[in-house]
Amino acid sequence: MGISQELRVDKDRYNDALDAATFLTKYFLKTGRYKADESWGPEGILYLAESSYALMDAYCISKQDHYLQAVKAILEELKRIQKPNGGWAIDLSESGVGFKVTDEERRDSAEKVDPPTTSAMLRTIADYYRISGDNSYREMGDRAFDYLKEMWDPEVGTFVEKTHRKLLDLRSNPNAYHLFFLIGVSAWRVNAPDVIDEMYPSLLDFVKRTYEAFDSETMPLIYALHTAILLEHCSKEYITNTIQPKIVQHLVNNDIFRTKDNPGGYGHRDGSRGIVTDEAHMRSSAGIAIALKQYDLITETKTFTKTSFYQDLSGWIDQMKVGDFYYEFELLPERIKKGYGSPGQYLPIWWILGKV
Repeated sequence: MGISQELRVDKDRYNDALDAATFLTKYFLKTGRYKADESWGPEGILYLAESSYALMDAYCISKQDHYLQAVKAILEELKRIQKPNGGWAIDLSESGVGFKVTDEERRDSAEKVDPPTTSAMLRTIADYYRISGDNSYREMGDRAFDYLKEMWDPEVGTFVEKTHRKLLDLRSNPNAYHLFFLIGVSAWRVNAPDVIDEMYPSLLDFVKRTYEAFDSETMPLIYALHTAILLEHCSKEYITNTIQPKIVQHLVNNDIFRTKDNPGGYGHRDGSRGIVTDEAHMRSSAGIAIALKQYDLITETKTFTKTSFYQDLSGWIDQMKVGDFYYEFELLPERIKKGYGSPGQYLPIWWILGKV
């Protein structure tokens, strides 16, 4: 049944989450896409899926219909740009302030299908039907799942691409993006239960092995999202013996990404520049806050959310909100806020509403 809204929603910040959801909605209702003015890096359509998760949860809690209409606009855009083989390219936009891509990398991202992105869209389609009753995008999802099935490798326990893409070189940990296979395939189970029941144990094991190999230099958002999702899929024993110690060691007691003289601010890692701490990112601080909150919700404790560490994270996220939106990152040491990037909106929504 999941965690009740009463327990998971941060009531003091609830209106902040709706502000961010409305900010996203204004863009999506126009074109089904989001223009990230002054973003940190080039945004791709994976953000459409992640934003849709936030908007659907905002709709379920608030019952404000424009959030659901924004998701429908996203789905219409996904229908328009779906590739003939059923998948979606991640289709990176222009370079951002902090992270650049070459023209070749951008072309590659637009032409070649990205399997993790394709799987992430399965959850958007499945959840939209579950919430709205509108099943008009089912065929689109079936085509995407058929494309993914061709790449399933039971010996490896995940979906294996046959060709190398430039995009993989930009990712600090390509295997970590297999988390989106778990997210999408789990949601699509309602439409293909027999096939997915056969895949699921191996896929979960692959994601767990990837997570277990994470260390103090793993990008905080990657680490945190794996933590939040695995908390929903794993046993109490695994949570106690594996997840909780890793949270303490690599998210809480880890100074590698911590920014100087900036409580609650955390840097970033990418496949091009490595670890960067002269920028503080929403994707890092909000990601860690999401993982800590989710742990406490799943375990019905206040293990992390009562700590000063969590309060520092919360304070940093709060000060990134100006008006009706959250900035995506800030340049240090000047602490100049930048970016209308989409992670600056959907990540605080996930955190405040207590659901990824």
